[in-house]
Amino acid sequence: MEFRQNETLREFDRLNRQIDGLYHEIAVARGLSDSAYGILQAMLVLGEGCTQTAVCRYACLNKQTVNSSVRRMVQDGLIELRQGEGREMRMHLTAQGERVMRERVLPVERAESEVFDEMSVEDRQAILRLVNRYLDSFRRKIDELEAAR
Repeated sequence: MEFRQNETLREFDRLNRQIDGLYHEIAVARGLSDSAYGILQAMLVLGEGCTQTAVCRYACLNKQTVNSSVRRMVQDGLIELRQGEGREMRMHLTAQGERVMRERVLPVERAESEVFDEMSVEDRQAILRLVNRYLDSFRRKIDELEAAR
């Protein structure tokens, strides 16, 4: 089977893997699983009392992963679940969770924010525009493949 990948796509794929790898290294260095870090990052952005559904959407994590990780984080004393409207449970940081957020997650998120702040407005907009265009086109191609199956 022969396949020749475009050099630009190869580099784009490599950079995506590097970003994923960096986030993994960050999580491990802070004593967190990838999913726990993603959940805490989402809670930082979405705010206290967010739902698992909101975290799934924001962090692009599947429901089972979030549910398992949340259960573990409750056991570890990082978050607690409180009844929201209907069946949704709302996630809240415990005192220990607030400390973990403040010491392990917030500094990384601030550093990432500083990186974007150092970029020109045009560069920030270009990254978003191009990656969104790529994602939209890739999703469309995958939908076409699935429809042809």
